[in-house]
Amino acid sequence: MFYVTFHGGSVSNAINNVHAYDVINGEPTCVTTAALQTPAKSPPLNELRDIVFGPGDRLYVINGYKDASQVLVYNGKPDADHTHTYLGIYADARVSDGVVHPFALAFDGSDRAYVSSQDSNVVTALQAPGGVVKRARTLPLASFLKAQKGKRFLDGTFVASSIGDLPASPRRAPSNLSRPAGLDVLFEAVPSKKKPKRRRVAHSVRDVVVCGTSLYVADEPGNTVKIYDLRNGKTQGQLQGQIADAQFLGAPVHLLAQGEHLYIGSSATDTVLRYHLGTGELRTVLSGVRTIAGMCFDNTGNFYVASREDRAIYHCGTDFSAPQPFISGLADNPEFLVYAASSASTLTSTT
Repeated sequence: MFYVTFHGGSVSNAINNVHAYDVINGEPTCVTTAALQTPAKSPPLNELRDIVFGPGDRLYVINGYKDASQVLVYNGKPDADHTHTYLGIYADARVSDGVVHPFALAFDGSDRAYVSSQDSNVVTALQAPGGVVKRARTLPLASFLKAQKGKRFLDGTFVASSIGDLPASPRRAPSNLSRPAGLDVLFEAVPSKKKPKRRRVAHSVRDVVVCGTSLYVADEPGNTVKIYDLRNGKTQGQLQGQIADAQFLGAPVHLLAQGEHLYIGSSATDTVLRYHLGTGELRTVLSGVRTIAGMCFDNTGNFYVASREDRAIYHCGTDFSAPQPFISGLADNPEFLVYAASSASTLTSTT
């Protein structure tokens, strides 16, 4: 089963639920345009982003609109109509001021969660989900940040912003963390008569992926993927390295971990790069897909990639051959793409 989230919002063509596709008689078929159930007491869905089959056989979904800013939880096993039962809220701004306009979510080997948020430009660390769905508590600040004398950071911050005082920051804004450890951020002007100098965050942190004992973070405005230490101890949260190439890697947004490799969607170059987690080799494996969004592998090793500009999903075989249309004519820009084997909650890939 393929799951797709969309840009969403309030425009006429916006899609604010998850579409699910199954391959029937060799063709992708949309089995539901509302894979997430929306009972009366559930939060309104708006600008859905990452979708992760995670701990407790549950489905975790980023409800990204800034006035929502939630990580929602659903039953990981769909009902007979291919929809997932709503269970509750795992994280929102009540958990930490860092959770504002969230984008992506990753779990480590101990089921601790890491949420990237665009408007705070930080990655927030959360306690592992429990048996009962309820709002998580933040983890303590990463050891590396605790050691920064005279600085303060938002609750649960694991990776901090190079500029702490952002338009969405609380009144007592967090401190800056110098680059390269701090994440880059770019602004755009949105002046009004009353606020001629008003601006907003235009480009900031995007996807996050856990590989072993490291957290990989897509620093879109910095044109790099940054690697942070997840291990407990003095180096927890410390920058371990960066994946960067001025010629081939630009504006990374989506990441995908598969086997020994990390796949990077390079939006500025319309390419997918493959990074070997052991040797550090970086090479281009796919080109020609405009405004790359989510990526996934199916259970036989076929690679799929979404294009926001084309409003389509492409099939690239097991050898990254020329992209062929798989799902076309989507009404809204696709964001994240996930494949889950059969109807079980076993996640094959995400983001």
